[in-house]
Amino acid sequence: MTKDKHPDYHAVVFRDRSAGYAFLTRSTATSERTIEWDDGKTYPVIDVEISSESHPFHTGKARAVDPEGEIAKFQRRYGTEGTDAVRRPTPDEVTPDRVLHTGAEGEVSAEDLVLASGRDLTPDSLEWARRKLAAEGRAAMEKQLP
Repeated sequence: MTKDKHPDYHAVVFRDRSAGYAFLTRSTATSERTIEWDDGKTYPVIDVEISSESHPFHTGKARAVDPEGEIAKFQRRYGTEGTDAVRRPTPDEVTPDRVLHTGAEGEVSAEDLVLASGRDLTPDSLEWARRKLAAEGRAAMEKQLP
């Protein structure tokens, strides 16, 4: 084996000053400062800014992000014009829910539902409409049962 190819791997103390926590492990890191450990030996010490004792994720003190607050802040800053995610249908606009709940000219077909939803008539969209109509029919029957 070639000598001096690998760095020196030795015992080192890592100390988190913000939490008052230190632990002894092995590392290739070096330091000029030393500390006397519990076993009476002196080891190099490396101060770290954060460890598992002070990191918010590990301590359970992580800051929760308020998504509704972030959305409101975005809308205050940039406005709500052009955002389709929060667009509400107009009163005379035909939507899939209105077709299902009001019933347009009697029985609603899968094709009517697909067209009202703005989708293309494809086998997948027709299958989606059939499942939605079946679920709506089951819900209506359950309401009528005593």
